[in-house]
Amino acid sequence: MSGTRRLPGGAPRKASQRHTRRSNPISTRITPQWHLGDRVSWGGRTGSFLRALNDAEHAEIRIEQRLYRVRIADLRPG
Repeated sequence: MSGTRRLPGGAPRKASQRHTRRSNPISTRITPQWHLGDRVSWGGRTGSFLRALNDAEHAEIRIEQRLYRVRIADLRPG
């Protein structure tokens, strides 16, 4: 008998445990490490990365001599 029908101690599983499905693996999103002067794209516009702020969620970027405070998750390589 396969190991999926019984518990490790040999006891049978409860009826509520018999037809369980394995969950999908959680895909982790790897965000790039931005450095001073990196070209970034945000909102369809291209600019340069200035600095990451201390809250680890926002960054400052420069687009056409204007500074924007944006979420790091919204930045794309430009």
